[in-house]
Amino acid sequence: MTANESPKLNSAGGPLFRRLDLSHEEFSTAWHRHGRLCGPWCLKFGVWEYIQIHMPPPSLSIEGAEMPSTSETGDDTIESKARRILLQADGVAIMRRYDVPTEAGNVYFKNMVLTDERRFLHDESGAGAVRGDPPVYDVPDLHVDVWREMALSMGGVEYVKIRDGKDVAGGVMWEEWERIEAVEKERKKAEDGGK
Repeated sequence: MTANESPKLNSAGGPLFRRLDLSHEEFSTAWHRHGRLCGPWCLKFGVWEYIQIHMPPPSLSIEGAEMPSTSETGDDTIESKARRILLQADGVAIMRRYDVPTEAGNVYFKNMVLTDERRFLHDESGAGAVRGDPPVYDVPDLHVDVWREMALSMGGVEYVKIRDGKDVAGGVMWEEWERIEAVEKERKKAEDGGK
């Protein structure tokens, strides 16, 4: 980046799906906790905004029924596909961040953020997602603002965790960050022969 360039704000996110062995309420509780757990990484490494949109619990009629196929509905537009996905989704995550070197935060991200995601997210959801072949959830590629607008119009409830690079929700779990940081410092010291 040259002296006259400003860092670019990137947006990422989309629908999230809970692990099938969790209730919608267990997922919601775990995701709120996750926001507090990943907060230190977000605040130290360029996250400008982190929003969780919690979708309403699926109704019994939707949860127990097969989703209509596009051939049955006759509507295979991207918007209709996205709405069908949101009927199955438990939430929508939105993160906006600046490109900043994050090598220092990789240990925390891998050991805490990604590990915690696997405790409540379906394998095809989140930063550590592994898309199935074929995918369980065929999520259309839409901009996060489109997902946000659509989720809110379908009854989603927005929880802003970080705005303007500041913790606005409170309760960030710094003690976990400090623990991982201390362990990493000791590991590096041992690698350097105790120096």
